[in-house]
Amino acid sequence: MEEIKKTGRCLCGNIRFEAQGVPIWVVHCHCQSCRRNTGSAVATFIGYHSEQVRYIQGERSFFESSPGVQRGFCAQCGTPLSYEGKYCPGEIHLYLCTFDEPESFLPQRHVFYKDHLPWFELHDDLPRFNAFGAGKKPDSFGPKNQSTIEK
Repeated sequence: MEEIKKTGRCLCGNIRFEAQGVPIWVVHCHCQSCRRNTGSAVATFIGYHSEQVRYIQGERSFFESSPGVQRGFCAQCGTPLSYEGKYCPGEIHLYLCTFDEPESFLPQRHVFYKDHLPWFELHDDLPRFNAFGAGKKPDSFGPKNQSTIEK
């Protein structure tokens, strides 16, 4: 079996990383903290076990955005790179669009959907969780399958 290796970097290229193997999950996060960190309507993350990721060039700077949460970024260009939190020990969450081939990952769910901006709607059929959602039933689903069924 071929080893899956994906690479990525910050905007200026000062920091480069590689991730080995299959990710744990890929999610769209709608929480206010992630939106503020990225300056966008939604942040899309890829979760890996910490040992699957290594930084091959440069070093991240860190900001503690809330107790027990470290957000890694490039101090030169400001690109957000990672999220590590005490509620997910042994994991590192990387921002999808810092990967060289972000199109090779498919999101699997929306988290903290209760915080989504009302004017930002993704028309997919992904499960939507009002919190992180690990091991729980979704609070709702996207409209894609519903609109297909109604036709």
